[in-house]
Amino acid sequence: MVFISDEGSSFDASLDKVWKLNASEGQHPHPSMRNYAVQPQSETIFLFSYESTVAGRNEKHKGRLTLAAPLGYSMEFTDGPFAGSKSFQYYIPKGSKTGVTVVGDWRSPALSDVQLKKEVLKFLETAYKEDQENLNNLKS
Repeated sequence: MVFISDEGSSFDASLDKVWKLNASEGQHPHPSMRNYAVQPQSETIFLFSYESTVAGRNEKHKGRLTLAAPLGYSMEFTDGPFAGSKSFQYYIPKGSKTGVTVVGDWRSPALSDVQLKKEVLKFLETAYKEDQENLNNLKS
């Protein structure tokens, strides 16, 4: 298990715009997450699955995403290289920008703690960059 706190990033978009993007879950592209699929379970709970490259291997991921608007959302990975991991991403309104922090208890049945931390930080950075691009392309 590795506890990770990734603080200090901010989206160049208002909190309202960030939530507009979050409301389009499954409809905005994440090129790093191939074959992305999402199934709504309720207004706030979604099951997700996708494939990505982790430590040089193509891996399948499954989990649950729970929205807690406007605070943030939690992710629980149920299958794949991050199985058993739980994280929470929360937002801080900063005028025309939105601060974003991710905290989580990350686990992996296949990776050492050192590898896990490296892969999780890479995953978070990639998802952040893709979401910033999605926010740039989102019509207000």
